[in-house]
Amino acid sequence: MSELYTRISKSTKHVLYQYMKDYDISLLNYNFNYFFQHCIQEYQIQVVSHHFSNRKIEGLTVADELGISFSYERDNPKVKQNFTLCHELGHFILKHNGSYFAESVDNQEDILEREANIFSAVVLMPDIVLLSKIYYNCEIFQRVQNSLEVSKQALFFRLLDFLREYYPGKNNEIKQAVETYIEGNNVFIFSLFHKIREQIIEEFNQFQPSLINQVKQKVRKVGFVTSQEYPGLLNQDNRKAIKDNNGDLKTWLVYNKGKSIAYVWDKEKFSDEEAKKKAELQLLLMRGK
Repeated sequence: MSELYTRISKSTKHVLYQYMKDYDISLLNYNFNYFFQHCIQEYQIQVVSHHFSNRKIEGLTVADELGISFSYERDNPKVKQNFTLCHELGHFILKHNGSYFAESVDNQEDILEREANIFSAVVLMPDIVLLSKIYYNCEIFQRVQNSLEVSKQALFFRLLDFLREYYPGKNNEIKQAVETYIEGNNVFIFSLFHKIREQIIEEFNQFQPSLINQVKQKVRKVGFVTSQEYPGLLNQDNRKAIKDNNGDLKTWLVYNKGKSIAYVWDKEKFSDEEAKKKAELQLLLMRGK
């Protein structure tokens, strides 16, 4: 397997797996769109469609003073559009230098285009999701393809590339396993997954939900959280990180008779005074225990 593939696959999973852990994404119901929409909102990216009569330009990324926008060929099949959108996101997340990228039929060998293609394939079909669906849930090729909203060709090549990472030099065996899996026989692919399942799970479990992201999520939903729910908020560095990265969130700590409570609130939902009263009430209840 190429060093390029391994490097980009790893850096893609670093971002994707952290997101999956933070948001507790179901492995069997995974869909790329959760992550894609999260990134679009987080980085305020515009997504539009375009049409060129020769359909040579699959996707475009433009980054300028007005912001970032992605566009995709509206006449392409849905599965191709999905691949293109994740490809364009790849240019952005992988921090490719440049303010303009065009994914076209003619530039597939360009190094940045190859990197964006690898990113797209991993986001659409993550290792841990393939393991869950194919090995643990015994899903047939067609079902995996449909649920992940990818083309037959995309899933075929993704399985080849993915298995080659774990089994260097076994190209013929891998190709045979994937081809027989497409035909409805999962015995060979099952055997390949069986030997590497613990490595895949271990890689996924290296990532743990981040306190900062969990707190942000909860505050966006309910407007207010305290160190009763998230003890890590008592750490001043954590509170500072939350405050520095989120203009709409505020943090504070109240102390009374040997007990402390830290809290975070959405300033759009609660005034400073209201948030303080809520925290003091919790502190009172703590002292009563």
